[in-house]
Amino acid sequence: MKNKFKILIAFVFVFITTKNIYAQAGTPDPTFGIGGTIRENTFNGYGYSIMLPDEKILVIGSYGGLCLDRFNTDGSYDESFGMNGRSSISLKGKLAGVENNKTYSLLDDGKIVCAAMYYPTGVFGKLNLAVVRTDSIGNLDSSFGNNGFDTLELDNATIATGLVVQPDGKIVISGDVKKSAYDEKRTFICRYMPDGGLDPSFGVGGIVITTYTNATNSNSLIINAAGKLIRGSNNNIYDTHSSFMLESFNTDGSKDISFGENGVAKYIFGLGQDGYWNSVMYMMAQQPDGKITCCGESGKGDEESMALCRFNIDGSIDGSFGEGGGIIVPFKNNSNTVSKVYELCFQPDGKIITIAGIHESSLRGINLVRYTSSGQIDPTFGENGYGGVNNDTADIGASSIHLLSNGKIFTTGQLLTYIGQKTYTLLARFNNDNVLAAHFKDLKAIRENDAITISWQTLNEDNTKSFTVERSGNGKDFLGITTLPAKHAAGNAYSYTDKNPLNGDNYYRIKENAANGTNTYSQILKVTFADSQTISLYPNPAKNTVTLKGLNINATATIKITDMQGREISKQNFSNTSSTTLSIKTLAQGSYFILVEQEGKLTKLRLVKE
Repeated sequence: MKNKFKILIAFVFVFITTKNIYAQAGTPDPTFGIGGTIRENTFNGYGYSIMLPDEKILVIGSYGGLCLDRFNTDGSYDESFGMNGRSSISLKGKLAGVENNKTYSLLDDGKIVCAAMYYPTGVFGKLNLAVVRTDSIGNLDSSFGNNGFDTLELDNATIATGLVVQPDGKIVISGDVKKSAYDEKRTFICRYMPDGGLDPSFGVGGIVITTYTNATNSNSLIINAAGKLIRGSNNNIYDTHSSFMLESFNTDGSKDISFGENGVAKYIFGLGQDGYWNSVMYMMAQQPDGKITCCGESGKGDEESMALCRFNIDGSIDGSFGEGGGIIVPFKNNSNTVSKVYELCFQPDGKIITIAGIHESSLRGINLVRYTSSGQIDPTFGENGYGGVNNDTADIGASSIHLLSNGKIFTTGQLLTYIGQKTYTLLARFNNDNVLAAHFKDLKAIRENDAITISWQTLNEDNTKSFTVERSGNGKDFLGITTLPAKHAAGNAYSYTDKNPLNGDNYYRIKENAANGTNTYSQILKVTFADSQTISLYPNPAKNTVTLKGLNINATATIKITDMQGREISKQNFSNTSSTTLSIKTLAQGSYFILVEQEGKLTKLRLVKE
């Protein structure tokens, strides 16, 4: 391997569990690195990461600037990205990278947008926000903002804590505004146009600033199932109870008063109990059903433990979760150990896997905890609900967690050795339930003329009801295209031919539907289908007109323009032509879809109106 930086961990990890060490869910995967872990000799901040559609891992952080590392599925550097797998970006002034695990996003075209810390040259004590966009291989994207970035200054410190990208391509960022380190009563949300510049239709000049009576710090941002912006924060009421707080905003930045109570929802741990209860929320995530699960720490005085709570989509507390909507769990039932939940992900069956941070030297490591969908510790995971990996000679920890398509758990984080005080980026992979590598073999997706055939064999169908073939155009959003009943015998062969594949990239996976109602998934396969009659769009972005080329001159083309939600704006028919020009002068700035239907085939193109 050409990469000289790659170093496998050369010391022995002590596994948290000793039962069924390689098969038990929550134990390290011995087929990955050494004992399930790999360290890389180039440290990248806290090891925050994105899992790409092909399951490569992009780690984003800071290393003398904004730093992006991309790894292959086996943990080696992806040398097609940046320089030998690494991209380091510096701007005018000092760019200090990202310091929050949700201030970046992968765009549909493979580009990456980040909200980073920026110290302007020659200005002492200023910390601004920099919005940076790179292309898919880690270079600054000169078509965004001012040669790849925009900056924002709201006070002495403008700190990003959340970032999301709307379906129309606009970028929304949340964070805190501070005059000094003790100024903790203002938060902000701002929105940028797809190619940079604040969006004047949002808030006041693209910005919404909220001021509070009590100290409040934001921590995350999502777009909920209804398309509203939800910001997560810690709302602190000194000498009593602090809370996990969610606020909802409409798409124009105004407060969504239909959410919670006048736009605000709170969960207060220890409500009704005396004493000071400290609660700190680290992140929130939206379940497939629209409910929002929040995680962090809570406890009376200095006895903070892992804490989770869940809200319904309207901001009401979900009383079916935990005990009245929330749960506080001491790590391994040890109330003397300070513990917290940094991040979480959802399994297809609704179970929740979390990364726990532990303040005790004997428990240094990547600590995984799994909860049932109703918020109870799941005893079938690891050792009575607790899994992961420990180490006696280094501080190791995870910052991001991902569920792979084969069911395994992947984490990224950091490792600090005591010998030489060297710090590394740490990658780790863990076993999980129903890893489909044990159920499937010879999974293939092959193009055959104008169709794509997906085929596979099974090794075990004891609890299988059926198989659903799912397809996606971006590797993230899958829809079922057929369901085949199980034959209930090992060694059976299955196949399905997709006669109407998407023009471009097609991602396929098999969903195994179990008789008990749970689902597991195969790995993802990718096939690029280039129609001989390729339709292209230029210029893009465009101002007044756009031209379509590649139409079939012998067939009628129906061409529609829709908004990003699929609402039809215009519809025209064209015959006996291989190209046509459309007027888009009356469209507002933003993103749209152009749908071209010919001979039963649909081509979907994205257009940005300047």
